[in-house]
Amino acid sequence: MASRLPRRALACACALFGLFLGFVGTDVVFGESASSSLRGAALLFSVELRDDAGALLANPLLVGEEGRKVHLDLDRPMGPRSEPLRMSLDLDPRPVGASDLCVGYRLSLADDEPRSGRVGLSPGQPRSVRLDGPGEPLRMRLVVARAGSPEFTRILRARRARLG
Repeated sequence: MASRLPRRALACACALFGLFLGFVGTDVVFGESASSSLRGAALLFSVELRDDAGALLANPLLVGEEGRKVHLDLDRPMGPRSEPLRMSLDLDPRPVGASDLCVGYRLSLADDEPRSGRVGLSPGQPRSVRLDGPGEPLRMRLVVARAGSPEFTRILRARRARLG
């Protein structure tokens, strides 16, 4: 009986230790620790697409993450104040340095050949890119902000002000 007590105590200690490691492992895999270390920062993209005359064609807001591609398919029918538009846009944000991003883009309208390239962005700083290709030249204006930053709030306030 005396030899059974240390074995039971050792078995209980091992079970408790295993349970503790299970909880710690679950937190690392599924908890806040995992999400912050495995994923990049959440990003908000404000995109303006204009034709050569300066008319606004599209103005979407996109949400994404550093290091993960963002895809948008837009199919807008003819409206009372707008022309029909079929657009596909891919953005590929990659971190560069402490705060900047290099964003790859690929844009196609209707069935035209895609227009693609890369552009360097600093958070909150608008950047305009001329997109030559089939059809008329286009201009794309990009602004990016990390979630929770002052730039993020500024983009959302500007959007709300435009919408009324």
